[in-house]
Amino acid sequence: MKINNHKVVSENASEKITQEKTGNKGGTMTPGFIIIHFTAGRSAESSVEWFKNPGAGASAHLVIGRDGKITQLIDFNMKAWHAGVSRWAEHVGFNNFSIGIELDNPGRLKKEGGKYIAWFGKEYPEENAVEAIHKHEDTPSYWHSYTEKQIQTCLEACKVLMQKYPTIKEILGHDDISPMRKNDPGPLFPMENFRARLLGRHDDTADIFKITTNGTNLRRGAGTDHSVIRQLSKDTEVEFIKSEKGWFYVFIAEKPNDGEDVLYGWVHNSLVRK
Repeated sequence: MKINNHKVVSENASEKITQEKTGNKGGTMTPGFIIIHFTAGRSAESSVEWFKNPGAGASAHLVIGRDGKITQLIDFNMKAWHAGVSRWAEHVGFNNFSIGIELDNPGRLKKEGGKYIAWFGKEYPEENAVEAIHKHEDTPSYWHSYTEKQIQTCLEACKVLMQKYPTIKEILGHDDISPMRKNDPGPLFPMENFRARLLGRHDDTADIFKITTNGTNLRRGAGTDHSVIRQLSKDTEVEFIKSEKGWFYVFIAEKPNDGEDVLYGWVHNSLVRK
């Protein structure tokens, strides 16, 4: 992909990119930040339609679907209404100088019996629900996972944005600029790994480990009483997110050879190495 006249365009047939229009925008701006969000919606399509609704009072520059499809609603030199009340360091009012990228994801899920329910009532399968603690909270919740294609597409979009706009110096989550008010992109977005790959800062480098044994169980929780999601092969690279009771909660940094799209889970710390 590349950027022409403040719009992202595809360079090959495998890149799915469409353009839509919304009136939910402000005047011109020079981007200095990229802010990552989740949509908290039913689908990428429903979120795009919402951002086009004059009554929404919200918008974003890009919406990325779970299949990696990109929909652009606002030119990158125009203000989108994605940040709201926001502050980080000495910067205030991020709509005025940031590009907003929304990832299709319902966000927090509520477990009711054996069901995992989004705030709007839709049920999701167990394999999409991961228990994790948000960095601004003390207790675990269930969150909907992202897809490998989504994260990779978002990474590629950020790369071309930073090449086109050298004024962009930082990538943050909505929960960084509006802490306690917003919880997106949440604990399942691998922000440190993502930022390190784009910004190349030593202090942001993700903690990468390798699986030591073929058939290592990736589990739904910290302990053998939790069900196995899948098995990982030796030397699979995983990013450490947090630890609990001798177990590591990890993001699979290298897509498994069998092509399965399960990206998060728990492994015992004795089965990983630097």
